[in-house]
Amino acid sequence: MHRLHNTVKNFEWGSTDAIPALLGTAPDGTPCAELWLGAHPMSPSRLDIHQDRTRAVDERRSRLGGIDSTGTVATETARELGPNLIEYLAGDPTGLLGQESVEAFGARLPFLLKVLSARKALSIQVHPDRDQARAGFAAEEAHGPALDAPERNYKDASAKPELIYALTDFHALTGFRPRKAVRATFERMLCQPLTPPSLDFLGTVIGALKSLGEGRALSHAVELVLGDPRAAGLVDEVAAHGMDELPERHVSRLGSAVDPAQTFCELVDDYPHDPGVLVGLMLNRVHLQPGEALAMEAGVLHAYLFGTGIEIMASSDNVLRGGLTSKHVDIAELTKVADFRAGRPRMVEPDRAGVMFGATDDFALQALRCPRLATLERRGAAIVLCTAGTITLNSLGSSLTLERGESAFIAANEPMVTADGHGDLFVATTGLAPSGLAPAGLAPTPSLA
Repeated sequence: MHRLHNTVKNFEWGSTDAIPALLGTAPDGTPCAELWLGAHPMSPSRLDIHQDRTRAVDERRSRLGGIDSTGTVATETARELGPNLIEYLAGDPTGLLGQESVEAFGARLPFLLKVLSARKALSIQVHPDRDQARAGFAAEEAHGPALDAPERNYKDASAKPELIYALTDFHALTGFRPRKAVRATFERMLCQPLTPPSLDFLGTVIGALKSLGEGRALSHAVELVLGDPRAAGLVDEVAAHGMDELPERHVSRLGSAVDPAQTFCELVDDYPHDPGVLVGLMLNRVHLQPGEALAMEAGVLHAYLFGTGIEIMASSDNVLRGGLTSKHVDIAELTKVADFRAGRPRMVEPDRAGVMFGATDDFALQALRCPRLATLERRGAAIVLCTAGTITLNSLGSSLTLERGESAFIAANEPMVTADGHGDLFVATTGLAPSGLAPAGLAPTPSLA
């Protein structure tokens, strides 16, 4: 077990206070969007081996009244970091990751754990499944663009399913609402004093939603919104006149936790003139309470709106965007990958041990509150994060104490690890079938959900 030193990502949509509060640092106004924990090539975690040694010295010094074992007064040593997690895993992939994980995913950590904190919406996006990712990556490797080009769609050959667990109230858009609700939402704009080009474009979108089968209708509407220059004008005009809220029973509110008029206002405030605002109105809106979790499968168009949560995903960088962004938007590729069937959001319930699974075996997430000798449900290597209180990890006589904001890597070949303490702990591991069962007699630990 080794402590980790992790990287904070300062994307402009991030909040300024939640991640600093977790890490015990003073906010300075800089957006702190994500804390990355894992072995992703862009920002791999580093082993904080020296901190473990320093803590051992501090504990010994405390027992000796400030005098170290040589009889001199101990002084604080400058912090040093060990290898990054990619380098460390390369030294013994089978032992550190587990044979089953290496066979399934290769000699790499297949998941990435994040703390995500958004003050405004992220881009509307979709991720490919494994077959689509392999084909897309191979095609772009053969014919371009370059891997670091801004118009590149596929950065690797992996799928990128995700799961978000809410630490605070968390709002997200995910998957398509029923066609009748989408159509009714656009029809609400007809009563506004629109210019002829905007009125004509709005009629074209509504017509597309009426005349085709549901999946094709939603696909065609998205293509129109993202591909027609009149869409931005419609966004501007609707924003200028506003949308009146309607009663909760109105058909246009089906599949949305709030009136779509509120979603429109929030999105247009963050991204004025962006046609992606209209795409956002087509999607289910979910309000997660703290402790609730939502899965994002391949093909599901989605966007996180605001809030703080624990996110776990396959370690991939394949993102196809459809608005609310200044980055590359590839309409043709997005419509090829996206699933345009209307459907309900995929809420995730934990099992008795507090473990939650996504749509693939790339990851699993265990959430524990005030664990009492709770067994960590590891399926290969694991990364653990303490988000509140103090948790001690124990394994065959060795122990590691984590306080709020601290994290650790646990190798697959580490013997059974238990957690004990007052606080909240998240355990990220693979979604593979467990190689062994927890010993009998351990009482189940309440999950955070």
